[in-house]
Amino acid sequence: MTALTNLWALPYIDQPLEFWEELSWRYGPHIREVFFPLDAALIGSGRPPLPSDHLQDFIAKASLPKSALLNAVTLPGPVERSAPAIVDELRRLRDDFGVSSATVANLRLAEEVRAALPDFKLTASVLMEITHPNQAMMLNGVCDVLVPGARAMRHLPSLKTLKKAFHGKIRLLVNEACLSGCPYRQQHFHEMCTGVEEPRSLCDGILEREPWMRLTGAWVVPQYLHHYDGAYDELKLAGRGTLQDPADFLKVVDSYIHRRPLLPCEIGGGPSSVLEPIEMPEDLFVFTLHCGQRCHECRRCEEYYHPAVARLHSAAVV
Repeated sequence: MTALTNLWALPYIDQPLEFWEELSWRYGPHIREVFFPLDAALIGSGRPPLPSDHLQDFIAKASLPKSALLNAVTLPGPVERSAPAIVDELRRLRDDFGVSSATVANLRLAEEVRAALPDFKLTASVLMEITHPNQAMMLNGVCDVLVPGARAMRHLPSLKTLKKAFHGKIRLLVNEACLSGCPYRQQHFHEMCTGVEEPRSLCDGILEREPWMRLTGAWVVPQYLHHYDGAYDELKLAGRGTLQDPADFLKVVDSYIHRRPLLPCEIGGGPSSVLEPIEMPEDLFVFTLHCGQRCHECRRCEEYYHPAVARLHSAAVV
């Protein structure tokens, strides 16, 4: 089944131009943009440095719409110091290559870009952690698109409220897999966008103690996307780090566009993803969209997870 609202923002992975032209030929009408990082000397991108051998060729020649990432969770100083060089680079990308959109994690920076380049379309990054209608209201008039924070992805009433409060489009990030309200999240992303190869601040300790929490992450498999219909305008895939293999990239893109089933471990999520090849039952997933994430007084995910993993291990032994 193909959704009526089926426009996607996709991550840049370092592949030759032929890969992107094939992607455009296959899925062009469904691709809103491909997002790529700016030079880390200007601003971090919310992810560790990744291969970029083909990036300039992609920017200059690929026919797909492109969007620049300005989504460092923290900046080295006042925005007024960083903004001029960033605006100059965005202006160059617009004038030379037709880039006309950017994703921003700092509202003050978004205001600077909006003032200097009013024709740019700005997306409020998931790293802004916008989960409340009052936050969404603050973006009106500055950002054109909002990617809600991880906490809202598994709470359908929150998403619907955000859609009412925000005057632009809601874009859901479907495969990030971060835990809702993870206490390590801010430092985790700060480390990633300041040049370390891998962040050291991770939720792995929590997940060793409570592995069932992997089921509660900010993700939705393609076959359950219909439960979100009406709560969004566009969709987004993460995966600059996890979907660098072009075959995996194409499989995940195709599955989401056409809503073909994937296991949670196949969506290209990060380290807090479900790692074992177990199903997520639809009734359990729907429950998590309305439960209010009150895991301290509910054992439903835990009671499913442990037997499912045990059955998987038992089958492997046999």
